[in-house]
Amino acid sequence: MTRRALVAAAAAWVAVAGTPVAAQAPLTVEQVLATVDRAFPLLDAARQEQEAAAGDALSARGAFDLRLQASGNALRGEVYDNETAAISLYQPLTFAGANIFGGYRVGRGTFAPYDGKAQTLTDGEWKGGVALPLLRNRAIDSRRGALARTDLGLQLADQRVAASRLRFLGEAAVRYWDWVAAGRQQDVASRLLQIAEVRDRDLADAIALGSIAPVERVDNRRAILQRQSGVISARRSTERQSINVSLYLRAVDGSMLRPSDSQVPGSMPPPPPRITREQIEADLRLALANRPDVRAIELTREQQTITLELARNELLPTFDLFAEVSKDSGDGSRTLRGTELDAGASFVLPVQRRQGKGLQRTALANLARIDAELRFARDRVRAEIEDAASALAAALDVVEVVAAEVLVARELEQAERDRFALGDSTQFLVNLRELATADAAFREISATAEAHKARVAYDVATARLAVMTGNP
Repeated sequence: MTRRALVAAAAAWVAVAGTPVAAQAPLTVEQVLATVDRAFPLLDAARQEQEAAAGDALSARGAFDLRLQASGNALRGEVYDNETAAISLYQPLTFAGANIFGGYRVGRGTFAPYDGKAQTLTDGEWKGGVALPLLRNRAIDSRRGALARTDLGLQLADQRVAASRLRFLGEAAVRYWDWVAAGRQQDVASRLLQIAEVRDRDLADAIALGSIAPVERVDNRRAILQRQSGVISARRSTERQSINVSLYLRAVDGSMLRPSDSQVPGSMPPPPPRITREQIEADLRLALANRPDVRAIELTREQQTITLELARNELLPTFDLFAEVSKDSGDGSRTLRGTELDAGASFVLPVQRRQGKGLQRTALANLARIDAELRFARDRVRAEIEDAASALAAALDVVEVVAAEVLVARELEQAERDRFALGDSTQFLVNLRELATADAAFREISATAEAHKARVAYDVATARLAVMTGNP
């Protein structure tokens, strides 16, 4: 085989090596993200926080449960002989801190003078009443404060789960692009090895014809060994990345699924589009409103505001009104007949009010701390978005430069083959040109993957990734 025939055969293999191979059942990033939503264990664990918050909310509502109270007593003696029984219902209200109650009691027999109120007519006594605070505990009290805080706690748990979900989706997408890049680089390494192996057979024929010096085949065999090592390293990289993907890629039952080499896309997906300044500003506004970590701090601030309201409630004096209506029915003493109205008021004022002042001081300090954290969180959102946008722009610039380098490297590689065909070059130099082209192809794949990962970081920073994948 002549030098020209050898170069033509190598060029044909280069053309084949540059043609993408269609993968069987390629795995998409959307499929990986869908399994994260469906069966990722750490996301399931995070969702338990919602259940715990729901339990706290239910417990807080227990402060407004209807309460039933019953009692009974019997006294047997030589002077006094009587029986009493009573049943009452108490219902705290969320309106104005009021409490309403009602009940029935019966007292029969002979009673000591000091127990006269325990006696009723034969059919017993019905009663009902209300207690209403006018100052302290009217606008808010510990029961309503706990209820409001736990309701906010439900929303806070939702935001924390959303933040965990956004983080896991971002991690899964990054692992996916690392795996795709490793798979495509493995393909480049394998095809580079194939070129050298095919050339080895052609060189053997050329040496037999005396048109090529034997040393050229020795150098090509060295290249084969070098490229075999590269294939092994590339295969290991792909295996490592597939294992990383399997942490997020899950079956319906939650078991890990490890993607195979045949599921790597047949060609590197094109890089994402550039982001305009107008889009960055619009996404920033949306992120400040929708980022789970920012919303969590805002909800924490609302909880602290409730704590401050409770502290200020402690500074108020207690001024409560109460009223009770009762009526006996049946036979018995005339003094027990008729309807009775019992009403009154109570007033308590802690003179120094140190407890309320201390609670208010603590609440104000905590509120100032949360405000500072909220300002920083918003600044951090802007910084993360700006950084991700900058990283994406830089990555896309690198993709353009490396893509141009690949074209130049291929041109130089072909020129070196032409020189080899004319006898002006050596197989060693051809091998160097092939390695330079492969290295540029490797870096083009890495640069494209970095651009995709930069877009993932941008979508995480703007919380767009959570919207793009749906909200389970």
